[in-house]
Amino acid sequence: MRLLSTALLLLIYSNLYCQNHVKWTFEYDNISQAIVAYGRIDSTWHTYSIHNKNSSGPVPTSLTIEKRKGYKISGKAEEKSIPKKVFDPNFDSDLYIIDIIYIAQVPIKIKKEAIVSGKVTYMVCDDVKCFPPIDVPFTIKVKK
Repeated sequence: MRLLSTALLLLIYSNLYCQNHVKWTFEYDNISQAIVAYGRIDSTWHTYSIHNKNSSGPVPTSLTIEKRKGYKISGKAEEKSIPKKVFDPNFDSDLYIIDIIYIAQVPIKIKKEAIVSGKVTYMVCDDVKCFPPIDVPFTIKVKK
């Protein structure tokens, strides 16, 4: 029984680890007054742009910020990476993908300083397979 439990835990861990094909960092940009998410995508993998229609199949990458005291969200999330339109065999259709680096930002107005929390939701695929969408939460301290 113990061996079965260990094998099951290793299988779950390996599936979660294998899904991690994007390394995320988050910061506040004083010039644009925005929370910026940077995702470095492993070679042969890609994420999906917000420019895809919701009915096209894949879950587009999104950046959301929680509403809290100390700051105000002053606009919508904006994708800064330039997506490529390609035929995706995973969904048998033309889709907008982003590979190498994903950048998005959400403008916020800060009073003096604040703790900003949010998440990136994304899914990754290569030419053969896709992993289910996952959330990457973040919290950063921001000073004006």
